[in-house]
Amino acid sequence: MKTGAQTWFRNYISQQPLTIISLFITVLLLIASSGCKDSTTEPSSSGQISMTTKHSASDSPSDTFARMVRSENQTGSAVIDSLQITRARFVLRDIKYKTQSDSSNFRAAPFVLELNLSSAIQNFAVAGVPFGSYRKIEFDVHRVNTNDTVSLSVSEQAQFLDFLAGERYSIIVSGTTYTAGISTAFTFKSKVNVKQKIDLDPELVINQSSPPINATMLISSGGWFKLSTNVLLDPSDTSNENTINDNLRASIKVFKDNNKDGNKDTN
Repeated sequence: MKTGAQTWFRNYISQQPLTIISLFITVLLLIASSGCKDSTTEPSSSGQISMTTKHSASDSPSDTFARMVRSENQTGSAVIDSLQITRARFVLRDIKYKTQSDSSNFRAAPFVLELNLSSAIQNFAVAGVPFGSYRKIEFDVHRVNTNDTVSLSVSEQAQFLDFLAGERYSIIVSGTTYTAGISTAFTFKSKVNVKQKIDLDPELVINQSSPPINATMLISSGGWFKLSTNVLLDPSDTSNENTINDNLRASIKVFKDNNKDGNKDTN
């Protein structure tokens, strides 16, 4: 038995012009199709960047015990003739990837990057970013303070203890120097606090056809404790501090490295 509402609707439709009926049916079909649309078919507008790190000893006597010809300074006393690095740690924060007109946060919180001195590739972060052509990376080499660590876990806070001691530091490098066959342990603590800006060439292009991209941060210790003339600098001599700080900053490179072999991709 038809209800009164059904009878009214049937009589109403039968009295309408064909164009109105067609329009009514079209609207119903559009509503139905939109309600059944699978949201998973929407095209993606974002991908991800992963980052790896690698240490390189380069051509330095560091880590290899290679010997340089001993020289004499102006006072006639022997200077360092070789140096070995045994541990190296950097505090980094606020990593951003930048297009020509915008930037994407990659990792904001400070963290301790301890280099694997065997030069093994280290994975340290992955983050989603919008599609785009990323031309530059920016990050802080950060002189840490207590406020930076209060929101971190207990295990993470423990990594910053050495950096919070004394005058607060951003980079700590330990090792041994050798002078006339006599070994001396050293720990160089840097108070440098700077924003690094590195151009990416080639750019990191993230789009529908290549949503994941990897970038490698290569840190080369070869020139940390050397002058441009290859003469070694004494890490314990405070007069060498500024030169060593500049060398540390210049040693950080970032580049596209999709196969994660620690070498720069050419395209």
